Amino acid sequence: MDGVSLILISIVPPFLLLGIGAFVRKVNWLRVEADSSLSMVTVRILYPCFILFHILDAHDLVITYDTMLTPMAGFLAILLGFTLSWLVGKVFKIEPKAVKSFRFCSGIFNYGFIAIPVAHSIFGADIIVHIILFNLGVEIAIWTVGILILSQNKFSFKGILNPPVIAVLVALTLQSFGGVKVVPVYLFNVIQMLGQCSIPLGLLLIGGSFYDLMQNFGFSRNYRTEVAALFTRNLLFPASILLILVSTPFLNETQWLKEILVIQAAMPAGIFAVVIVGNYTEDKETAMRAIMATMVTGVITLPIWIGIGLMLID
Repeated sequence: MDGVSLILISIVPPFLLLGIGAFVRKVNWLRVEADSSLSMVTVRILYPCFILFHILDAHDLVITYDTMLTPMAGFLAILLGFTLSWLVGKVFKIEPKAVKSFRFCSGIFNYGFIAIPVAHSIFGADIIVHIILFNLGVEIAIWTVGILILSQNKFSFKGILNPPVIAVLVALTLQSFGGVKVVPVYLFNVIQMLGQCSIPLGLLLIGGSFYDLMQNFGFSRNYRTEVAALFTRNLLFPASILLILVSTPFLNETQWLKEILVIQAAMPAGIFAVVIVGNYTEDKETAMRAIMATMVTGVITLPIWIGIGLMLID
């Protein structure tokens, strides 16, 4: 199978699941009132089980300087995204009431439910543990620097201690004591079954939410927000990451980190960002415009950037 076919096949399943989620919302099989409970189950049970299973099952996982570098890279990647969104917001003169939402949503990539299946399809199952560690740094950056962008007065470190982050810490602790050997077989099997549900259900819920957002969607004046978001997320950020890949020699010693960065650089904005924006009473319309523009355009730009990235790291 050639590289182009591999990339296209890798991105079809997650986007197909998004489409199915939109369809079942349209025909009212996945109702809006179910979103809250299913989202809590996904974030608080299914995805933590996904994390626990993959870390505990990674027999060769050893906490070293290299593995600790991975969360740091995730943290710095989000900082780069926020910096670029701040600069682009200045250049495009995003209006004051919308600028916080724009910086936050344009600065965050869809690091989980789309990135993980795409990376798994291209690089195999071994990459998943490294992505989980990378996403630990992403979560910390979002709930510290990201919340400071939205509202300095409401900042709290409580957001960092969310179920996925706790699951990573618990899994790493158990791994240091023997990993899967210290967990009863029947419990590990339950963790595996629950974890396998997380990505499909998460994508269905995102697809349903995406359909809802489309119903009341309205473009900004002169399409300024949408163009600025595309410029940040679909052009500047991936180009910057790939430039870092080819100009940073020490990354040659960490092939998995280069692979993660190629995938994450190509991702559109994360749709969950609109929920955080709403929780901090910022402009949800701007958030939706930035997310919509990057998601729709991402169908085209995602395989292009991944293809360029694969050529560079090879």
